[in-house]
Amino acid sequence: METPAVETQTEQVNAMSSVSAAVHKVGPATVRVDTETEIERAVHVGPRVDGQNDGDEAEGEDGDEVFGGVPSPMKPQRWQYVQQGQGSGIIISEDGLICTNAHVIEGATRVYVTLTDGRRFPAEVKGTDEIVDIAVLKIIRNDEGTTAAKGKKTASTKDEFNGKLPVAELADSDSLEVGNFVVAIGSPGGLDNTVTMGIVSGLKRSSEEVGLYDKKVEFIQTDAAINMGNSGGPLVDVLSGRVIGINTCMRYNMEGTSFAVPTNKVKSIMHDLAEGKQISHGYVGIYTATLTPEFAREKNADPNSNYGVIPEANGVIVLHIYDDTPASAAGLRRADVITQIGNKKVSKAAEAYKLIDSAEVGTPIDFKIIRGDKSMTIKVKPDEFAKRLRMAKEQREKKRKEKMHKLKEESLQDKASTVPPDMQDKE
Repeated sequence: METPAVETQTEQVNAMSSVSAAVHKVGPATVRVDTETEIERAVHVGPRVDGQNDGDEAEGEDGDEVFGGVPSPMKPQRWQYVQQGQGSGIIISEDGLICTNAHVIEGATRVYVTLTDGRRFPAEVKGTDEIVDIAVLKIIRNDEGTTAAKGKKTASTKDEFNGKLPVAELADSDSLEVGNFVVAIGSPGGLDNTVTMGIVSGLKRSSEEVGLYDKKVEFIQTDAAINMGNSGGPLVDVLSGRVIGINTCMRYNMEGTSFAVPTNKVKSIMHDLAEGKQISHGYVGIYTATLTPEFAREKNADPNSNYGVIPEANGVIVLHIYDDTPASAAGLRRADVITQIGNKKVSKAAEAYKLIDSAEVGTPIDFKIIRGDKSMTIKVKPDEFAKRLRMAKEQREKKRKEKMHKLKEESLQDKASTVPPDMQDKE
């Protein structure tokens, strides 16, 4: 009879011998995703050293500089170029649907996918969910009336495509356990079908724990090496040879720590994305932490605590309420303890965020809270998280432009003050 130590050693040998089988099974369905993004920039020409305006610069309506008030063929207004990007993806259906990360194809003008056998196809973006960082692409067949960009060699015949695409199987990621052997497959640095191996280091890592506050995902943590270009590729369970996650990011300050979106989360949205539907995510505008009676007693014993008397209960404490949000409009306050959202009790911050994320946008939902020594219910109407992110980006971009405009004005003033006296205007 084998001892437990021998059984464990046998399991490890079986796992190691399954690596090549898993790669052989999923590798052909892993693709390189190449993107081309057309960029257009304004041409800026600085002032003359003597401070004079010779008619060669003027501000356009959008802040772009033009020359003499009109475009000049000798001095172009705009500079156009193509920015190239690269990532990975996984084929999930025989009709050419591909799953990748949303950030891989963000802003792309053209997208191409290359299989491990060398076939290359143009692809269209069917749908994206920036909050989960998942996008679904569809391979375009030339016999469907779309051709590749000029100068790009692509596969085009029905025989090459119809029913011949390798497809990866998506596993039940909830069955995953810490310590399972996994491999990451992708195209880091353009090195197609690169395989790295590791284990599952952690499960259900919240976006807040990972440091991605604009995402709503409970990530799989792994020590399998994930580098630039791996994004969108599969994380594969070695023993089953099935995909259990989509590689998404790495922690720059923690070597050997990477994260993947679980396949169950991907499966819950990929069909809607393939149909071009918008994925909704609830948002109320609170920052929270898990509360336990022990934590509450510790804070209440601190004379310098600025939370007041915290209820000694299990729940989720509100640490901050953001301005102009559904939470502030509903009357939630700092130090409120949330014990239930809708008909679900909550004892951890991650549980609260998950319920808020899945809440129906625009429909009030009950928040049962403890405030001081009183229990009450407050109705909060969730907003669309993606809309809030767009608003935040627009505000940041507006502030950036205002700052750049101010710096430009200050620079012009500084230059004007340093012009030699004999070169200054004389009245």
